[in-house]
Amino acid sequence: MSSAAPDARDCRVRTVVLVDDEPSFRQSLAEGLRDDGHEVLDYPSGASVPPFGTLPRDAILLTDFDMPGANGIELADAFRRVRPTGHAILLSAYTIPAVDGAVAARPWLRFVSKPVDYETLHALIHQLW
Repeated sequence: MSSAAPDARDCRVRTVVLVDDEPSFRQSLAEGLRDDGHEVLDYPSGASVPPFGTLPRDAILLTDFDMPGANGIELADAFRRVRPTGHAILLSAYTIPAVDGAVAARPWLRFVSKPVDYETLHALIHQLW
């Protein structure tokens, strides 16, 4: 008798709060995460996200850095104030000193560059949970 290892893609329900102002990217990434079993709450801006305290406790924030209004670092800081043990992943096509410094100063914040390698992102999400 052999027991099969669980499918690495069988994520059950873990909530990902996805914030990105680029509709096609956001929709594509949300679809992939949903296909893997995540509950995905996706929003086009930080202003459209409901209060973080109303989101599921297991939520992880996945946010673009460069958006109109609050940038991803500001959004991640707001998330962390409400969810002190929560994690956030910052997405950006830019590697600029402001991003590097912000991530270095926040051990709970991770960085993934765009274009996103989905396998890397997915592994990171699971590592943080």
